Amino acid sequence: MEYRELTTDEIGELDKSKTVLLMALSPLEAHGAHLPLETDILVAEKLLERYIELLQEKFPDYDLVRLPSLPMGSDALPRPGSLDFPARLLEKTLYSLARNMAGWGFKYLFIADNHGGPRHLLACEAAARKAYRRLGFYLINPFNREFALMMNQDPWLLESDELDKGSCGDLHDLHGGTNETSLMLALSPDKVREGQEKIPQEKPPPPAPLFAFAARVFKALGRKKTGEELMNLGSTAAWAADKEGSSYIGAPDSASKVRGEAMLAKRLENAEELFTRAINGEAVPMKPPLWSLRILRFLPI
Repeated sequence: MEYRELTTDEIGELDKSKTVLLMALSPLEAHGAHLPLETDILVAEKLLERYIELLQEKFPDYDLVRLPSLPMGSDALPRPGSLDFPARLLEKTLYSLARNMAGWGFKYLFIADNHGGPRHLLACEAAARKAYRRLGFYLINPFNREFALMMNQDPWLLESDELDKGSCGDLHDLHGGTNETSLMLALSPDKVREGQEKIPQEKPPPPAPLFAFAARVFKALGRKKTGEELMNLGSTAAWAADKEGSSYIGAPDSASKVRGEAMLAKRLENAEELFTRAINGEAVPMKPPLWSLRILRFLPI
C-alpha cells in the first residue's frame, strides 16, 4: 500500500503490530559524467522494491506500507548538482518521522539507503537508537551496517566471486566507481550514460594532514579501528575539498550487471537478518564507521 493514498479510516484499520512501513532515503548527488544525480535515491527505490518482495515472502501476514521517498542526505559530494543537508537536520527529521508513526501505533520503519556520507550514517543511527530507546520504535537502515562491511572489505561480503577488494564500495571504490555503476547496470541500465566502459579508474588521494595526524594519535592510544576510519575519512575529505577534482572514485570501466546483482544479493541477505531480528523483538543497534566519534554529526555543514 502507498501511505499517501490511504484514508484516515484505512490507517485506523491497520493492525499496527503487524504493519511495516518502508521508505527510500538518499540525496541527489554528483556521481561523475556517467551516472545521474539521482543515482543514490534511485538505487534506494529499486532496492526498496526488493525489500518488499523479501518481506512479502518471509512475513506474508504483515501489511506493507510504502512512504514517499525522502531525497535527503548529509555529506553529499560538493560538486555541481549535489544537494546537501546538515546531519542534525537529517537526524531530527528521521526521529520526527518515527515519533509521528509511533504516535499512530506503528512499530517499524525499514529504510532503503545508498549514501555513504560519514555524518549521514551517524545521523541515521543516532535517530534509530533514540527512536528505539524513547519510543520502542524500530527504525532500521541496513546500509549503516553494509557500508561498514564494504569499507572493511569484510570476508562475508567477499565470499561472492564477483566482489573483491578495491571494487566492493571500499575506499578505492568509494563513489560512482565499480560498485555503484554495477548497481545501476543491474537496477536501471538505461540511466547509465554511454561510454561508461571507457571511464578509467580514479584513485583516492592521500589523507588530509589533520586527519592523518588524528589517526596516528588514536592508533597510539590503542584505538586502531578508529585510527583506520579516520585515515579513510581523511582521504574522503581531501577528495571532497578539491573542487577541481573528479566526481567519482573507483573504476567505472570494470562495472557489470553481474557484479551489481552480486552486491544486491549480499545486501538483501543482510537486510533480511536485520528485519527478522526487529520483527522478533530484538534490539538492532549498528555501528557505522566513526560511531565512536559520532559527535562529528554536530559539526556545521
